Amino acid sequence: MKTIPIIPMSKALAASVCGSMTQTSKMPCKSSSLPTEACITGFRMAKLKGSICATCYADKGFYKMYERTIKPSQFARLDAVLEAMQDPAKAQLWVSAMVAHIGSDAYFRHHDSGDLQGLNHLELIVSLCRATPDTRHWLPTREYGIVKAFIAKHGKLPSNLTVRLSAMYPDEPVKIPASLQGVEGVTASNVHSKAKPIGEACKAPSQGGSCGSCRACWSDVVVSYAMH
Repeated sequence: MKTIPIIPMSKALAASVCGSMTQTSKMPCKSSSLPTEACITGFRMAKLKGSICATCYADKGFYKMYERTIKPSQFARLDAVLEAMQDPAKAQLWVSAMVAHIGSDAYFRHHDSGDLQGLNHLELIVSLCRATPDTRHWLPTREYGIVKAFIAKHGKLPSNLTVRLSAMYPDEPVKIPASLQGVEGVTASNVHSKAKPIGEACKAPSQGGSCGSCRACWSDVVVSYAMH
């Protein structure tokens, strides 16, 4: 991958390029959410009874309560991503804007709602990771095929990016594809209901719904989240 030169810009200008960032109460950092309507695998899974996507947390709670303000922002971010995927000049602007938003933050989470839109989207995120080497990035995704395509094309992920392959059903552990097993930066996240955690249990439920000092999601450990 070619290095994308970064254009310095203010956060106000950055917001006009790629949209504003989100700050959830749980996490210790900013995030960027996309509409669940644009999920590729997730949209199909949402139609399957018993799947995690069928009761997606991003379609209820505060996301639902404030959807009149949240949804337009999510679709604006989606439009910016789709344009950047197709136009190198807009890709440079998108990465530069995201760099401005992140600043000197130590952590960043991609997609507290929504998912990857294609290989070019993951390439944009990797370019962003390379441009922010002092920031740890966490990317949850159900687009296993896109991650496989990236590794097949580029060989590896940047060292500051953790890609979590998300489970499809509660209490069923992720099966990491053979081509991704042993790839540095690729791990999994599972979801447990009444069963025991499948991996390191997320501490947030016992910490008032907050990550607190935990940063397991930005590491290579397999994390298990309680169904919510």
